[in-house]
Amino acid sequence: MKPTFAAGLAITTSLILTGPAFSNEEASITDVLEGYSGGLAEENVSVAETFVLQDGDDFTIFEGSGKDIGWANYRDHHLAPEFAAEHVTFHVYDWSNYTVEVDQGLAFATFDIRMEYEVRGEARERDAHGTAILVHTENGWKIRHLHTS
Repeated sequence: MKPTFAAGLAITTSLILTGPAFSNEEASITDVLEGYSGGLAEENVSVAETFVLQDGDDFTIFEGSGKDIGWANYRDHHLAPEFAAEHVTFHVYDWSNYTVEVDQGLAFATFDIRMEYEVRGEARERDAHGTAILVHTENGWKIRHLHTS
């Protein structure tokens, strides 16, 4: 009985001591996702890019059936033209209902996306979902991959 009790006590103590650390990591990851989506909602690429891996092909995104490899490619050939388009106006772009899982320096999250916008004066709305993969860097958590649909 004594070895079982000791093992149980060690596991319980470990969970108690590491529980808040996981909560802090989950909060940090949620902050990154909120910051990124907030930058997009503001149509501010400079804000959004502070939350992603910016070097080379380190960042990837799949949107529906499309894909962009590398932050610069996505920024220059997708986001910038979309934000500059005069016929599209976003009123709501919001990520919510995060579910976050952390395993050391790697994390993934799922979330809901709400969009309300106009295209050539026609009001539209859309609910979508997303998955994010994040890595922990010396500068905190950064988005490595996004998949939205």
